[in-house]
Amino acid sequence: MRVGALTGILLGLAASVASAAPSPKTNDSAQPHATRRNAWSVGFTGLRHALKAGDGNELTGNGGDVQFGRGYIGDSWFGDATLDILLGPFDPTFDRQFNVDYLGTGATVTAGFSAQSKSLRSAEGGYGFALSLSYADIVGHSIGKNRQDSGLDRPEDRALPSDYTMRVTYFSLTPSIFFAWLEPPRPAGNTPDLLTTRVEGYFLNLGVSMPLLASYQAKQTVGDQQVTESGQLRGYSIVVGLSAMLGT
Repeated sequence: MRVGALTGILLGLAASVASAAPSPKTNDSAQPHATRRNAWSVGFTGLRHALKAGDGNELTGNGGDVQFGRGYIGDSWFGDATLDILLGPFDPTFDRQFNVDYLGTGATVTAGFSAQSKSLRSAEGGYGFALSLSYADIVGHSIGKNRQDSGLDRPEDRALPSDYTMRVTYFSLTPSIFFAWLEPPRPAGNTPDLLTTRVEGYFLNLGVSMPLLASYQAKQTVGDQQVTESGQLRGYSIVVGLSAMLGT
């Protein structure tokens, strides 16, 4: 009886110790955590165009591009797709005879790859190389009279075009270098602090845009006649862009 009672006591103590012992913990740091990598993008790009046809028709001068889109920020690369509102250029064109105001729309797809071993979101910032493919359709209308018109109604004044319109449609490829200043990624979740919109960071792009195809159609009025010309533009555009990434 004493042996049985002692055995029962020992078994009870063993069970109590086993229940009180801490359970093995998993290494949470080894488990991947889902993070928010998608972001909205808002940006502005400055453009310096130098596209010419060789017959007086040209797209030259300073312009701008307001961009709205959706992007993805990975550890070593990023992507962005935007819809573009193109403003300008505003410089005199057609052998500097007219002040022409351009306005148009387009779209751009960009992919960039880090040139460093650290993450793009590292505290030191990121940098690398990017490639963009753009489509644009812009239309320019002359403002005011011909710049070479003296206003004296001379025969040479009447021989000048009185108005000018040019439409340019182009696909372009833009290699660039980029610099990134980004916040650390937030974990995925539905808590208020994780759902708050914040600025994820900024991208600065410096590049040269080269047209794969740039066609134009120009119309001018000379006296009672309308003259139409069309062809291809050749040249390049210098690109400087800054975009902000907004996480939600």
